[in-house]
Amino acid sequence: MKISLSSKVAMGTFIIAGVGVILIAFLSYSLMRDYFKQNTLDNLSMELNQDARTIKENLDRVNYDIHLLASDDNVKALYRAYTNKYRYDEQTNSTYDSIKNAVAKNFEALLTYNDAYFNIRLIYKNGQELIAAVKDFDNNVVYLKTENELQDKSQRKYFKKAISMDSTNVFISKINLNREHGQLSYPYIPTIRVAIPIYVQKKIFAILIINANINLLFTPLRDFPAKSDSIYLANSDGYYLYNPDKKKTFGFDLHNEYKITNDFNLNKESYFTDTYAFAYTKIYLSNSRYLILARTTTDKFLQEQSTEYKDSLSAYILLITIAIALVTLILVRALISPIQTLTQRAKKVATDENASFVGLNTNDEIGELSRSLQTMIEKLESSKKEIEKKVEERTKELNELNENLEHIIADKTTENIKQLEVLQQQSKLASMGEMIGAIAHQWRQPLNELSIAIQNVKYDYEDGLVDEEYLNEFTESAKKIIMFMSNTINDFRNFYRIDKTKELFDVKEAIEKTVFMQQAQLQNNNITIEITGDSFEVNGYKNEFQQVILNLINNAKDILLEKNISDAKITIKLKENSVLISDNGGGIPSNVIDRIFEPYFTTKEEGKGTGMGLYMSKLIIEDNMKAKLRVHNDANGAEFRIDFNEEK
Repeated sequence: MKISLSSKVAMGTFIIAGVGVILIAFLSYSLMRDYFKQNTLDNLSMELNQDARTIKENLDRVNYDIHLLASDDNVKALYRAYTNKYRYDEQTNSTYDSIKNAVAKNFEALLTYNDAYFNIRLIYKNGQELIAAVKDFDNNVVYLKTENELQDKSQRKYFKKAISMDSTNVFISKINLNREHGQLSYPYIPTIRVAIPIYVQKKIFAILIINANINLLFTPLRDFPAKSDSIYLANSDGYYLYNPDKKKTFGFDLHNEYKITNDFNLNKESYFTDTYAFAYTKIYLSNSRYLILARTTTDKFLQEQSTEYKDSLSAYILLITIAIALVTLILVRALISPIQTLTQRAKKVATDENASFVGLNTNDEIGELSRSLQTMIEKLESSKKEIEKKVEERTKELNELNENLEHIIADKTTENIKQLEVLQQQSKLASMGEMIGAIAHQWRQPLNELSIAIQNVKYDYEDGLVDEEYLNEFTESAKKIIMFMSNTINDFRNFYRIDKTKELFDVKEAIEKTVFMQQAQLQNNNITIEITGDSFEVNGYKNEFQQVILNLINNAKDILLEKNISDAKITIKLKENSVLISDNGGGIPSNVIDRIFEPYFTTKEEGKGTGMGLYMSKLIIEDNMKAKLRVHNDANGAEFRIDFNEEK
């Protein structure tokens, strides 16, 4: 079965393109899955930090309330009346009992107002309770202890700590289960105690203490939605103070060894497992004591995103591969149509001695064409039999010479055509590879931003932040990113067109627009960027220039993140018709700095770079804009310099 040349080339291109597209898709899927994971961890850490700030604010609220109670004038009056032998305060003209009732009413009001508070007490400096307001959670009432119910707290740790402090400090106790008369209260109440010493006339009078239920006080524990996420709180020893599984809490009081370190790895602040994402942080109560706040979320969202991306990618792979094969088949058939025409003419010459042969031969039909030529020569020889011998010999010699020359010409022609086709095919494939590599390199960042924006919609929806204004802002932002990606395709398409037109544009304005597109991503990675110097105008291709600036910024960002630079910074300086882009990432190794502008050369890990970014940047600057792009290392890192000539 004879297979045409066009079909052979189309099938070969289909296989090569298919393998290439599948490889790129696999790498893209791996990268996007890593992006989805990192975005999930980043969002989880962000929510965790917000919860930690909320808990600190809750503690600050207790601190504020206890200072407010302690600063009440009735407390000072109570001291004066308590130390007066007649139990009377001359300044307020009030008795001890009336002042005590006023203070107690303040305690009762605060207990009624704040659901988390269940006990407020004023304890005299000898440890004896003077006033004790208590909330009965079962009956939802607040009452005062009678004189007979007031207890001696002098041996309690929180009393000893608070009574020894100065007036400027507040004591925050460890969190444990509440006890009454030495026995655990039931139902269990996870309790934190905040105490403050009260000084009157520079003398210690008493301590004021508020007992609070952390399950009600700490808003994240109280309001955390169940769903697929979980929240945990542990003390500095690792014992759970809050866990969705209540049997694991307060092991130090209930004599069990359930600890957060048994369930999670605290050597990493955040990580992914096969089934969930985990993150934790510390909330410091003092220099040595802290709380461990942790959150987990399932990988359901990651799996949904990965599956959706994989399905879309598979469809695109099939469509792109088929499109490449069809386009190639059409182009190849158009290219070889002259060959078919030449073959038909050769056949006509072989059957009609009056017909003339026009054109040259090519390699695949050379056998059939050679046989046709040979038939034509034999007919010419038979028509010359009656010519004189000398003429016949001369004719024979000429025929032999002509035959040899034709073979030589045919062989050389075939060889040249083969080389030309190989070079043309290599050129097309190389151009296609450069285009795909460059576009993939430039699309990675906006795709990541779009992925983050889409993912945040879910969390903002859960938080009730999604309204019409939010959707309009989200849609506008997404359109800008998509438009940027579309413009990227147009810019690279225009790079291969010969009908591009130059324009006079402001260099600083073009750079600022490019930086604006990257600002949120740079801030998210704690990278600062600074643009200095006076602007100037150049006559060139503005979009291509912006692509170069974007590529140089992305390269700087990647090296800063790779080396984990704490004070990461990118500086863009405009100076005397030159643009200098530098970073503090430590510089480019001396053994590769001379090769970074070569095509397909990259220092990044496999799958994270195509090696085409700097190559394409140099082509744009030097071939298209007639400027110069160079690189060297300074004291802090790498510096790329673009020098324009004096012509505008």
